[in-house]
Amino acid sequence: MSIDVAAEIEIAADPADIAAVMFDPARTPEWMSAVTGVEILDPALVRGARVTHRGSVLNREFSWTTEVETVHFPHVLSLRIADGPLVGATRFDIQRSGGGSRVRIRNVGEPGPALAMVPAAMIPGPLRAAMSADLERLKAIVEG
Repeated sequence: MSIDVAAEIEIAADPADIAAVMFDPARTPEWMSAVTGVEILDPALVRGARVTHRGSVLNREFSWTTEVETVHFPHVLSLRIADGPLVGATRFDIQRSGGGSRVRIRNVGEPGPALAMVPAAMIPGPLRAAMSADLERLKAIVEG
């Protein structure tokens, strides 16, 4: 079963200020609750750059690697995930709006082996809640 989950938030900041945090893999553990650490394999934010993440999903510890598919700083970052709890893609979008910027995360893919025992229908709700909470932490960092 394919999963397609998105979360959005309004942040009172310029897209470049948000992207400086959101697109920096070293800062991911600050705002993304599932990530406890990262190993930057390719330091430039360019197509093909990879980062290995360590973290926990549903109380299970594991790692996954993302690879940059598209980057248009400060508006779009698309990542491919080949070996994670969700195998597919993550996309970060930051667009100017009246109050600053509209920020969106979208995860699309299939449950990976780590989530194989979880019914796919039970994944979107908790995933959306986690993504919304992550965006709230990002907002607090950028606006703080």
